Amino acid sequence: MKAVLFLFSLLPLKPAKACIRAVMKVIPFTIFSSYKTTYINICISFKNLSLMEKEALAKKSFTESICSLYETLYCLSRSNKKISKNIVRVDNRYLMSDALKKKNGLLISGIHNRSVDISLQWINTQTPTVGVYKPLKNPFMNSYVKREREREGNKQYTTSYKGVKELLKGLIKNKVIVMASDQVPQDGMGEYAKFFDRDAYTTTLIPSLANKTSKPLIYIGLFSAPQDYLKIIIRKSPKEISAQSMNLTMEKMILSCPEDYSWEYKRFKRPPEGVDNPYKV
Repeated sequence: MKAVLFLFSLLPLKPAKACIRAVMKVIPFTIFSSYKTTYINICISFKNLSLMEKEALAKKSFTESICSLYETLYCLSRSNKKISKNIVRVDNRYLMSDALKKKNGLLISGIHNRSVDISLQWINTQTPTVGVYKPLKNPFMNSYVKREREREGNKQYTTSYKGVKELLKGLIKNKVIVMASDQVPQDGMGEYAKFFDRDAYTTTLIPSLANKTSKPLIYIGLFSAPQDYLKIIIRKSPKEISAQSMNLTMEKMILSCPEDYSWEYKRFKRPPEGVDNPYKV
């Protein structure tokens, strides 16, 4: 599997992304169903933009999502050292390093900005982690990705009640927990909170673990940097930890570079009762 992914990502990141952007300039975006989702999410989240501005942002974001897919393929078939050369800056690194020095456990909430696997790989070069993930549909790819993410003593569990128990056990043992917090959770594992001024079913797992264990919480995202390099941005959590404060923190990170966020995910697919599903049009 590694050889296959390597073949699909032969070019270094910078020239590969330049090629992708050039190709996307001549391809009609509307042939992609995920572009339609991106456009809907952009319209929901940026009401003050004109139709032309919304369309431009949606096209740019969708193009960057394809670039991010290439980043993931590249990451899953390269060494940590190779990937780290593309990360030129880490903003607020002290928030993470100070917590790690205390060895008293840490919660890391990630957002789907660019390649999640590059973010996770960078985190795992700093410390072993325990995390949860949604299994991939392809069993061979799922097995390979899980194995790659568990290198150097990391542990990955499926997003389930068993996985939640493992996260709690890890925190009790003062380990570092990492998970993405901007996906729609399973029934009974979330609540409605505003996300870009719209009710979105939001996971309560991270806030619950943070409040239950009193462990520090930080947010991490991968962003584009000048000359097509990458950077990590770390933000501290507000004192009041809740699903709403979590969403607001993620919003602020996203707004620093909206095109880097993965808008093709159906974040609002489980609306409150009486509200139409925006993707069923």
